[in-house]
Parts: sequence; structure tokens; C-alpha cells
Amino acid sequence: MKILNIHGGHNLKVPGANKLFNEVTEDRKVKDLVIGKMKLLGYTVYDCTDDSGKTQNENLKNIVSKCNDHAADLNISIHFNASNGQGHGVEVLQYSNKTKTAAQNICNAIAQLGFKNRGVKERKDLYVLKHTKAPAILIECCFCDSTIDASLYNADKMANAIVKGLTGVDVNENKIKIAYAGHVQDIGWTTPVTDGATCGSVGKAKRLEAIKIDTRYSNLAMYAKAHIANVGWKDYGKINNNAVIGTVGQSKALECLCLNCTNANVVYRVHLANVGWSSWTKADGVSTLGSVGQSLQLEAIEIKVI
Repeated sequence: MKILNIHGGHNLKVPGANKLFNEVTEDRKVKDLVIGKMKLLGYTVYDCTDDSGKTQNENLKNIVSKCNDHAADLNISIHFNASNGQGHGVEVLQYSNKTKTAAQNICNAIAQLGFKNRGVKERKDLYVLKHTKAPAILIECCFCDSTIDASLYNADKMANAIVKGLTGVDVNENKIKIAYAGHVQDIGWTTPVTDGATCGSVGKAKRLEAIKIDTRYSNLAMYAKAHIANVGWKDYGKINNNAVIGTVGQSKALECLCLNCTNANVVYRVHLANVGWSSWTKADGVSTLGSVGQSLQLEAIEIKVI
């Protein structure tokens, strides 16, 4: 199993459960974290979340259509449950026993976080489970209206449990501190790398046009400025995992970076065309890496938390 479709349930137009916490908000958080972690483990993952459907029927049809666009091994629908405050725990819904192993492993892994294990249940009436080409499961992570579940719930831990159920890998045993991806000339977005690995290219004369830094693994408070060819300096302020630092589709190179982390010791270095690798430099909001006014492109970057 190497290709997955993953989506968060419902959307803002077709809201889900909302009591002690909001289903749509949290299923997106968990979905994003699971996708990121699975990609780092080498899986191909497609995000099939629908944010445009205006009715429940449209929402479900859009999700199924997106899922069926890809030849995936498994479809995963992430939800949160509700029952007037009476229920609590995790359950995984499936259409048939074809998915029993994955469903049970995920259910067990989430239960190990302290949630009641409500088990794997067969449901023939759920639209997504019934209509996707590849087998599908629906994870009811826990109950939005349960004080017990609310006290246990953490999006990152929930995502780690789902990943462990799918892969057997406990990401807590080799905890990622920081992840990042680059948009490279003629290649596009690279697969995210972690903790000091090289992002971009060296010796290929391909410009690094943009980067994304995923700060969630260590809850990093990071800020970024970038000097972009033919544009100049741009201040991105505090960044999150979706922030694009640089440009996409404009054939403009990143030429210089100034990163800042205010709650951890982050260092980074860059590979500059015709120059090579810079020294490792602390992300202090003052030091800059690269060049200004020399028309030299950044080609790669490495970032780590020490």
C-alpha cells in the first residue's frame, strides 16, 4: 500500500459536529498532519478534501470524484463523532472486510492514546465508502461533544496514531523537528525533507523559486523574509506550514533569505549559484544567506533544529 487518498469530512458550507471543538477545523488539522507524515515516509498521498460543495450531496459527490481521479490503494475519510455528550472513543467504519486490517490497526493505535476502543464497524449506507473505486475507511477519531475525549485529544498525536496504524511506524520514536519543501525550476514542488536534509538541487543550475517550512512538528514560531529576483525583499512575517516563501510560476529565483525562530535554536544554510554552500547560520532575524544585487540564484537549502 503506497498510494493513498485522504480527505477531511464536511466543509464550512456543510458543517459537521461542533460542540467542545469543531469537526471541520480539527479534521483538516489531522488530515494535513497525516498527509505530511505519510509523504515523509515515502508514500504518495492525494488530498481529496472538498471545500466547494454547498450541500451534503454535493460535498460527498465532490469527494468521491476527487478520490476516483487517482488509482489509490486506500481512501481514508477523517471525521469526528458526536452523540449529545453521551458517547466517547474511536471507531473506524468500513464497507467490507477488505479493509479490516488497516481499519483495526488504526482503531487500536488511536485507542492506545487513551480513547475507548469502539471497534471496526461495517457500514453499507455511507456514500463515500460505497462509491469510491478503491476500498475506503472512515475514521471517527473521537467525539466532539465528550469531555473525556476533549481532554485526551491532540491533533498531532491523533495523526501519529493514524500513521502508526497504517504503517507500523511510531513517528514519536524518531521525532521530526522540522520539515520543508522547495519549488525548483523545471521540477516543481519537491517531496518534503526533514531535519537538515538537502532541499533543492546542487550542480544542476536550477533555481530555487520558493520554499515551504512546516513548523508544526516542534511548534516553531518562525518568521521569514526573502529577496526575490526582479522583485526585491518581501517580508512574510510569521509563517505557517502553508506559507509560500518566494514565487511559483513566475520564473523568479530566490536570491537571499532571512529566517527567524523565536522559540527554538534553528540553523540553516543555502547553496548559492557559482559560490556553493554557505556556513550554517542561526535563524535570528538579522543574518541573511545568499546575495543581493549579484543576480545569483539560490539552488538548495538545509534547515535543522539543534
